[in-house]
Amino acid sequence: MSTGTDLTRWNRAGLSRFRYVDGNAVTFLELLRAELAGRFPDWKEVITPHSTETEGERQERMLEQYHSPRRDWAWEIARVLARASHVLTEHLDAYANEGFLGTANQWDSVRRLVEMIDYHPAPPASASTRLVIDAKEAGTLPAGFAAKHTPADGSAPVVFETLEELKVDPLLNGLRPAEYNRNQERLGGELLLLEGEVEDLKTGEPLVLEDTESKILRAYLIVGTRLVEGNTEVRVFPRLSHRLRKGYTLIHAKPAERLAAIGPAAKGAELERVLRLTEEPEGLLPGMVIYLGDGAEDLYRRVFSVRGKRLVLDTDVGPLRLDTARVGYPVTLSVAAQEERPVDSPESVIYALRVAGDWSRLADRRVAQETVVVINKQKHKFLPVYSVTAARYHPVNPEDLRGGYTILTVSWKKSDHPYPLNNPQTLLAPPAGAGPWRADTYLEKKDGHLPASVITGKPKKTTADDLAVVVMGKQNAWARLASVSVDLEREEATLTAEGTWKDRGGGDFFLAETKVYAHFKEEELHIVSWQENSQPLTANRIPLSTAPTALEKGRVLMVERIDSPSSAFFSTVAKVEGKTLFLTQELPAGFSRGNTLVSGNVVLAGHGESKGGKVLGSGDATRANQSFVFAESGVSFVADSTQPAGVRAAIDLSVAGRVWEQVGSFATSGPTDSHYTVRMTEAGQLLIAFGDGERGRRLPSGTNNVRLTFRSGTGLGGNLPAGSSFKPAKPHRLVEKVRQPLPATGGNDREGVESLRENAPATLLTLERAVSLDDFAWLAMAQSSVWQARAFSRPTGLGRNDKVEVVVVPAGGGELGTLAATLTDFLVAHAVPEVEVTVLPYESSTFNLELLLTVDAVAYNPETVIAAVKSAVQDAFSLRKRKLGQDLFLSEVYQVAEGVTGVEHSVAILNDDRTIRRVASGDREVLTLDRLVVTVESGAADVPSP
Repeated sequence: MSTGTDLTRWNRAGLSRFRYVDGNAVTFLELLRAELAGRFPDWKEVITPHSTETEGERQERMLEQYHSPRRDWAWEIARVLARASHVLTEHLDAYANEGFLGTANQWDSVRRLVEMIDYHPAPPASASTRLVIDAKEAGTLPAGFAAKHTPADGSAPVVFETLEELKVDPLLNGLRPAEYNRNQERLGGELLLLEGEVEDLKTGEPLVLEDTESKILRAYLIVGTRLVEGNTEVRVFPRLSHRLRKGYTLIHAKPAERLAAIGPAAKGAELERVLRLTEEPEGLLPGMVIYLGDGAEDLYRRVFSVRGKRLVLDTDVGPLRLDTARVGYPVTLSVAAQEERPVDSPESVIYALRVAGDWSRLADRRVAQETVVVINKQKHKFLPVYSVTAARYHPVNPEDLRGGYTILTVSWKKSDHPYPLNNPQTLLAPPAGAGPWRADTYLEKKDGHLPASVITGKPKKTTADDLAVVVMGKQNAWARLASVSVDLEREEATLTAEGTWKDRGGGDFFLAETKVYAHFKEEELHIVSWQENSQPLTANRIPLSTAPTALEKGRVLMVERIDSPSSAFFSTVAKVEGKTLFLTQELPAGFSRGNTLVSGNVVLAGHGESKGGKVLGSGDATRANQSFVFAESGVSFVADSTQPAGVRAAIDLSVAGRVWEQVGSFATSGPTDSHYTVRMTEAGQLLIAFGDGERGRRLPSGTNNVRLTFRSGTGLGGNLPAGSSFKPAKPHRLVEKVRQPLPATGGNDREGVESLRENAPATLLTLERAVSLDDFAWLAMAQSSVWQARAFSRPTGLGRNDKVEVVVVPAGGGELGTLAATLTDFLVAHAVPEVEVTVLPYESSTFNLELLLTVDAVAYNPETVIAAVKSAVQDAFSLRKRKLGQDLFLSEVYQVAEGVTGVEHSVAILNDDRTIRRVASGDREVLTLDRLVVTVESGAADVPSP
C-alpha cells in the first residue's frame, strides 16, 4: 500500500463492489447486545426488548443505544469493539477495491496496478511557447535567459526560461513589408476624405495634391466641405486623377495669400463671340447693340446673352486690342437727307448723308445701320458697317432755320457685305469718349501654357519653394515657385515657376477674374487611412522594406497580424532573394502588407526556473536498481519525443562529474550505458532509478557522488494566453523587452486516476507503436500535454504515403501553440515509416441549458441545491469531461441534475427549445456547456439562480 500519511483515505473509497460484512458500527453493537443478553440475562444494559417492537422502533432504538452515553464500562468496551469492527471491515473493503483497476481510487494503488502491464503514469508537463526578443544590440543570448510574468491577481510570478541559444540582432526586431504604411488604393471621383477636423477650408480656394514619390503636383478647387464621423469630406473639381494613390498623396491647403493677376497680359486677340468685361455691365440686356472700340477699330455687335462680366454676342468679334478696348452704347444719328455720289469703281458706293449737329469727329470712323432682312419668311437682324471718309460740319446760318449740320461722306464696298445704305432713317455711331466699360484682357500664353513668370500684386509672405495656384472660375494652373521677385515701387511681384506652370482647362485666365493663391500653410493633410496598405500577401512571399544579412535560411521567425493577435504563427526562412523573404509555409488568408509584422529574434522558452545543484545521494555498486527520491515538487518536464509520455524531467544528472542520460525504460539499455529513469511518486516527487548492471549501468560507489540540477515550474498554471506581459527576470545587455505573441501551451498536471484507468489498458495494446488510427489516438493521449485525441485518415491523393490527422484537446483547452510541433514529432517517432502525421486543434461547440428544479424547501435550502446542481452540471459538461464527437442527450442532463441530493424533479430546456432531445456534435468537436440558468420552484415562490 501507499506510504502516504493520510490514513483516513481508506474510508473514502465510496465503492461497493466488494462487501464482506453487511453491517456497520450500529448493527455490530446490536449483534453484540443480543449475544451478551443470552449469556448475561441479569445485565440490565443488554436486556432484550419487547418482542412486539416494530422495525421503525427497532431502528430508532439501535441508533439511540449506540449514541447514548452510559456509565457501564463493559457496555463501553462492547461499543468500542463494534466501532473497531466497522473500521476493520470497511478497511478490508477498501483494500479489496484498491486491488482492482476498475474500482481503485488511490493514485498509488492505480500506479502499482498499471505498472504490472509496464505502464507508467504520465508525469506533469511544463508549458512552452516562443518568445520574441527585442534586442538592444547584436550578440548571442545563451539558453536559460529568464522572463517573468506577474499575474494580475497577485499570485506568484510565472517564470519561463529559453531552451536554446539565440543570436539576436536589432535589425530583426520588427521587419515590415515594403510599403506597409502606404495605402495603394488609387484616388477617383470628386470626394476627398481628410483625416480629422480641418478648419478654415474655403469653397473656391484651391488644394494642391502632391505625389510624394514623383513630386508631381495637381491642383483642385474646393466645391464644398462637411464633417463625416470626425473627418473632413471635401468635394473638389475636377475629378481626382487615378494616377494618385492614397498613401502617397500629400494635401496642401489653406493658402495664406490671394494675389491679383497682373501680367503678362495679352494685348491683341482674335475674339469669337465671347467678350469679357472688367465689371458687370449694369443695364445691359440681351438684344441690345453695343459698340466696341480699341482706338483702331469701330465694331458693333448685338448682345445674345449676359452672364455677369461675360457677354455672348451674335457674331464673332474678330481682331481686337484688349488692353485699350472699351465697350459702350452706340450713338443713334438721325439722317435728314441722303445723296449718292458717282464713283469710278462699280464695286464701291459713296453716300452723302446730312445729319444735324456737329459730327466732324466721325471722320475716318465707322458707322452701322440696323438692317432687317427676310430670309425664308423669317426676319433676321444685321449690323452692316460703313466707313466715314469725310465729315464736314456746316455751322449755323442765321438765314437757315435748320441750324448747323454735318455732311457725312460714307463709302461702302459690295465685297464687304451685301447691304447697301438705302435711305437710312438712323445710323449707329461711336459714342463720345471711350465708353463706360473696359474689355478684360487675359494672361498671355506661350505654346498653350502660361509662361514661367507671372506678375501679381505684391505678396507679404510668399517666397521661393512655396506653392502657387492661378485660378479663374473652375480652371487653374499650378507650380512650385523657383523665385519671387518684388518690385516695391510698382507694388508688384514676379512669380517664377520651377519649370513651367501646369494647367487644366485650356482656357484663358482673364485678369479681372483671376487670382493667384500662394504660400500654402505648412500643415500637412492626409487622406483617411493613408497609412493602411490592404494589399494581400499570398503564397509564402513577403517583400520586405529591408532584408538584414542576419535573415538566414532556417532561422525561426514570428509572423504576426497587428490587427489580429490570435493569427500569429511561427515559421522558418526558406530563402531570401533580394528583399523578398520566402517562408517554409504559406501565409494564411488575411495577411496584407499593412498588417504583417515579422520578428526574427524568436526563441523557444519553457515554464520553469533553474535552481542550484543538489546532492541526490551516494552510489553503491553492490546494489542493483538503486533509486532515490528527489524530494522537490513541481520539477519541470519538457517535450522529448523519445520518452513514452512525450516529456522528460528537466534535470541534468551527473555521477562523479559524468553526465548520465535519461531514458524511458531500461529495455534497450546495455550493461555499460549510463542511463537512468524518472518516475513520479504519489507526493508529486521524482523517483530516480538506475540499472542493475545488465539493463543499464549500476551506480559507482562514492560519497554524495550523485548530483543534479533542475528547473522548477510545471502544470496547467503555465498555460498563459497569448499577449501575457513578460519582462526579463534580470536585466540583460542584449535584451530590451520580451513579448509572447503565441499562447503558452502543453502544461498539464500529473496523470490522474481516471486517465490511468482508461489509458493504461488501451496504450498497452499499441506496444508504443502507432499502426491503426486508434493507436495514434491513444498514443497522443499518452502524451502528458494532451487531454484527449482522435485520429482520422486523410485521402492520399496522388501521393503514396498514408496521411493521418490527429485532432487533440490540449491540456487546459485553448490553442495548440508549440504543442503542435512537439506532438507531431512524438507521433512520427512512434509511427510506422512514411506516414504523414498532422496535428490539428479540436473545434469548440457549445450549448445553452435552462433547468427548472423542484425542491422540497422545507427539507432543503434552495440556494444550496442550486449551487450543488450548477457545480455538478458544469463539471459534467466541461471540456475535461466531454469527449470528441460526443453527442449530448437530454437524459444525460436529467441524470446529473436529479442525481443531486434535494432535487425531486427537473425540467431541462436545451438551446431555448423545449422539443430538443439531442444535440449533435461533429467528429472533431467537443460539445460543452456555455450558458446555464437554474431556477428552483418551491411551494412558496420561485428562487432564481444567484
